[in-house]
Amino acid sequence: MNSFSRYYRKARAMPPRTLARKAVGKTRGCIATWLRKIKSRFLSTYVSDRRFVAALEDSFGSVEEFLTHIATRRTPRFFTDSDAKVTVLRALKNDCSVTIERTMAQADTICTHTFDLLGSGDTHLGHPINWHSDFKAGYRWDPKTYYTDIAYMDLDQSYDVKVPWELSRCQHFAWLGQAYWSTGDEKYTREFVAQVLAWIEQNPPQFGVNWACTMDVAIRVVNWLWGYYFFKDSPCLTDEFRLVFWKSLLVHGRHIMGNLEWSEALTGNHYLSDIVGLVYLGILCPEFKEAAKWQDFGLQELWKEMSKQVHPDGADFEASISYHRLVTELFLSPIILCQLNDIPVPNEVMERLEKMIEFVMHYTKPDGTAPLIGDADNGRLHRLKVWAEPEREWIDHRYLLAIGSVLFRRDDFAQAAGEHWEEAFWLLGERAIAYKEQLAQNNLPLLESRCFPDGGLYIMRHNDLYMIIDAGDNGQNGYGG
Repeated sequence: MNSFSRYYRKARAMPPRTLARKAVGKTRGCIATWLRKIKSRFLSTYVSDRRFVAALEDSFGSVEEFLTHIATRRTPRFFTDSDAKVTVLRALKNDCSVTIERTMAQADTICTHTFDLLGSGDTHLGHPINWHSDFKAGYRWDPKTYYTDIAYMDLDQSYDVKVPWELSRCQHFAWLGQAYWSTGDEKYTREFVAQVLAWIEQNPPQFGVNWACTMDVAIRVVNWLWGYYFFKDSPCLTDEFRLVFWKSLLVHGRHIMGNLEWSEALTGNHYLSDIVGLVYLGILCPEFKEAAKWQDFGLQELWKEMSKQVHPDGADFEASISYHRLVTELFLSPIILCQLNDIPVPNEVMERLEKMIEFVMHYTKPDGTAPLIGDADNGRLHRLKVWAEPEREWIDHRYLLAIGSVLFRRDDFAQAAGEHWEEAFWLLGERAIAYKEQLAQNNLPLLESRCFPDGGLYIMRHNDLYMIIDAGDNGQNGYGG
């Protein structure tokens, strides 16, 4: 009754035209979901060969033509360009050799299906991995439940839906790929293939917990593409695998486009993640007829969200340092992908992105860690480094400064980044290596006190003394986190 009263009061406060538009939109959405749900009971939600060919550009007349093309294509360009492989690995060996050893050790652990997620400690998940469970609590979601009917929480049960979502983001695929590049050992390719195929088999489109949150669908497809590009030249990537994989990419794109986490009142990091997934798919899968729509829509919305979600002084509007890191990643990654593929990025977007990274430089404490201000779940878009101290990954954001120093040729960013260059090497390849090699060794002046009035943060410094004051509004336009 309280819920009804709340919605009734909100409805009465709306202009009649707005109320009517919202009611029509909600009704249409409910009908569309109901029709999809009914259809899914009688027809497979997987993509058949015939439907897949129909989704391809007209130049492809068969699955065989598509597979021949996809196995040999050289564009679009990706971050891990195989032409730069030797140079990148040499730079990593020279600058980050200990990290390479940690990555291989972590990749070997992943091959045994042992994971440490959300404070679980190393936990063996068995063979095959159960992608539907909170393994910390021993709770399993029914994989036959339609995705809109998934129960996120039950106060009588002690489970956490973030566990299967985090696991199914598949951010560990990059570590398997890095180990493969370093060693050439096909066991990492076989593990990547096995996990992808098992995931697709256990998670039919539209069913189960891993289709319930569009943000996680988008982050997953980004990390699948990272894995794919590491392994794309491996003999273990068969035509059979490529077909299943690319069908699932199509499904992911359609699911994101059909379930955008948008509202008229507020868009946040969830919606931003959705459109980043579309940008990745749109740029990297031009063989799909829908790819141009995904790319155009995604980029248009990405540029809009920069001005909506990031204050003019560079602080993220959520009033959270942790989410500022995530949102910075969500802009950096697709923007670099655009640059790799000669897609123009508006000047005003680049200017504000530079201010975002300036904000990172100024909020970073003298010990290299970030202050804990605002809500946080330590979310990442992709994880391209295995940290010696895993807990430090969540509070050390200096890798963003290394990436930003290359993009904007800012020596002050580079100095503040210290030795945290691994992720810059993976994202920017030879461009990052060349920039780091030409850096002058001169020490720049120490950072001074700085205010960020739009974000409401004030930072005072004197030598190694540091104080930060949060005097800002509640984040997300007053909605909070």
